[in-house]
Amino acid sequence: MQKLSCSSFILLISIITSSEVCASSKASELTVKVPAASQSQNLTIPYQQNTINIDGDLSDDMWQNALSVSLDIVNSPWDNLPSPIKTTAKIIENGKYIYIAFIANDPDPKKIQGFLGDRDTKWFDDIVGIKLDPHNNRRLNYEFFVNPFGVQNDAIFNEITGEANDLWDGIWYSYGKITEHGYQVEMAIPYSILNFEENNEEKKWAIELVRSYPRETRLRISHVPLDRNNPCWLCQYPEAVGFKNAKTGTNLRLTPAVTASSAQSKDIYNPQSNWDKDNDIEAGIDLRWGIDANTSLNATINPDFSTVEADAGQLSVNKTFSLFYNEKRAFFLDNTDYFKSNYDLVYTRNIADPDYGAKLTGRSDEHSYGMFITNDTETNFVMPGNLSANIASLSQESHSSALRYRYDHNDNLSVGAISTLRKSDDYHNYLAGLDGKYRINNSNWFRAQLLSSQTQYPEDLDSNFCGEDLSSCPFAEQALRSQQEDEFTDQAIKLDFNHDSEYWLAHVGHENIGEDFRADLGYMTKVDLQKSQASIGRRFYSEQGSLWQEAKLSGRWHIIENENSEFIERYLSTNFEIDGPKQLYTDIRLSHAEKVGLRHDNTVLTIDGNTNQFTENQINVYVKARPHPRFYMSVDMTLGDKIDYYNDRLGDLQELSTNLTWNVTNHLEIDITHTLSQLEADNHNPKFDDNVYTANLTDVRISYQFDVRSYLKLSLVYTDIDRNKYNNPKINVSEKSNNLSSQLIYAYKVNPQTVFFLGYSDNSYQDDYLNDLEREERTFFTKLSYSWMP
Repeated sequence: MQKLSCSSFILLISIITSSEVCASSKASELTVKVPAASQSQNLTIPYQQNTINIDGDLSDDMWQNALSVSLDIVNSPWDNLPSPIKTTAKIIENGKYIYIAFIANDPDPKKIQGFLGDRDTKWFDDIVGIKLDPHNNRRLNYEFFVNPFGVQNDAIFNEITGEANDLWDGIWYSYGKITEHGYQVEMAIPYSILNFEENNEEKKWAIELVRSYPRETRLRISHVPLDRNNPCWLCQYPEAVGFKNAKTGTNLRLTPAVTASSAQSKDIYNPQSNWDKDNDIEAGIDLRWGIDANTSLNATINPDFSTVEADAGQLSVNKTFSLFYNEKRAFFLDNTDYFKSNYDLVYTRNIADPDYGAKLTGRSDEHSYGMFITNDTETNFVMPGNLSANIASLSQESHSSALRYRYDHNDNLSVGAISTLRKSDDYHNYLAGLDGKYRINNSNWFRAQLLSSQTQYPEDLDSNFCGEDLSSCPFAEQALRSQQEDEFTDQAIKLDFNHDSEYWLAHVGHENIGEDFRADLGYMTKVDLQKSQASIGRRFYSEQGSLWQEAKLSGRWHIIENENSEFIERYLSTNFEIDGPKQLYTDIRLSHAEKVGLRHDNTVLTIDGNTNQFTENQINVYVKARPHPRFYMSVDMTLGDKIDYYNDRLGDLQELSTNLTWNVTNHLEIDITHTLSQLEADNHNPKFDDNVYTANLTDVRISYQFDVRSYLKLSLVYTDIDRNKYNNPKINVSEKSNNLSSQLIYAYKVNPQTVFFLGYSDNSYQDDYLNDLEREERTFFTKLSYSWMP
């Protein structure tokens, strides 16, 4: 399921936003080493005091004085070959905004892949945009892209982590329209949403102008040639020169919000029960203040996060570790890249219902820093293990905070420090650590991180997971690891070496996470382990006009043991990936894994002699394609052996996930994902079949986009899990477990902060004691927020 909803999307973001790991250079005050080829392509940006009306019409007088740039190079998947289509960009600024226009010609405008949709949902469309690094230190850049209907897609790419964060939303302006010769786009990006060194001097910002042209294959068209032997695309960009009068202005934004809801629930096992109602009206306010061009303060009081879009459905059957969900809340997403490191140490979905929060982020020369603090009315965190993990919840308020600092010593060396805190009445978790990245040359670099934690648990935390009898408790590992009478400390270390050149990729890594190490503000589900891993890959490229563009053959190995060197897992796989016609991407993986099951005796954490070892041989085939401009489809199939964890045996897995996205019209989109997972194991009772469970998950999203600002969306997530109680000998199971969650929401968004929501959601459940799905919860809600910027 997760692969269908995310992996192909992340692959595309990586191509468009250069989410490859990039080499580094000093902060903007220092001299940046720009390749000679890029220097010759530097762009001098004109300045004019007038303004431009963003309406898709390029007749404004100011455009006549703009710099024109031809995007005539295909730098992916082709190797800097001439573009088959004409694209012209115009760029000019007025001290408050940088204006960009694109004239994207198309020989057959009917084949343009562009549709109306919500923000950040149209990365697969025809899009044009700009990538901008205002600090010019080749470590972080903003991405602003627009499709032919003016739908905005934006992101921030962090070179240190090699990740593009498309969840970030800036407030900027755009308009797009299809013409008889293709389409054209206007953009206005206010300097108030950028971080840069504000002064009255001429500035140099790394820049690239990009067009993504999806037809038989997806062509990445630019004005910049890129060296395949250097994975750092950001490092190869030329500079935009000018911006002498660039000012961020007052850069103050206040967003008051009012939320009203009526939540209802009832006892579905009592036919006579009535609905219990809880009506609530809440008011809150968010503040974002750009103290200067490099420093931002965010604050929130009584925020309401209940009206975000429903999370994608995930199957949890036969999984022993807690699931991951993306953050969607604006307060946490703004400048979240400042808190990234090698481990996921700041997972803000742990902060469930904060009363208030404050965050300060900034950059000065070669120094960058971020810090935040929140008060949460709940206390939730992951209780980790080496064979399983689950969520712990305390009925008490808590404070959470994080501090992150990074120093960019020179082009090749960056070092950082991070600290996090979770604290309530009789519980705390403190974490501190150092990390760094050293680039040997364009293709080789090291990363390292060392962490230490100190934790204190409440005396009765183990009751969160089990009663007095641990022997039959499925969460016994979490109960045992929570039985700590005093403060306890431990460490974690992670080391990586990476090679990425034109034809070869390689990675060698080692990590060691102590059994008493905790990162309760992060998403670290595993402790008490040491892992060594290695991978190698070879790329192949085709000639222009071939049926395929790029292929990769790779292999991966890792071994995992606990701190006492007790065996947990050994894994070996080989992958073959290839890009073909109709935007066809195929990934075939063969894997061999030796793993242990769950413990026989739950009352101890020993693995040797306390677990059985199994061998899993699997084949996984993942295919995605766009056979028609209005259809996107993918299939993810896994066949082979799979451990039946709770019955401690090896089973036969058949899992199939399919996804179809159909743009019925330019306004109406239907997105359907279905996952079928079936596990069979030998049933020693000949009267009954071998089925252990059959799980179906269907996730349907139907949205009608009236225009770029408003939409109506229906979300349905249905899970149907049937278990064979006659072939689950070691656990008591419900034969039937069905759940249906639905949400209907109307949204009107002037920008990401000025919004109106009106919605309804409910949840229905069915098990062996209920003949039909019974609705147990329903909620009516509305929210209005207005972003005021003086």
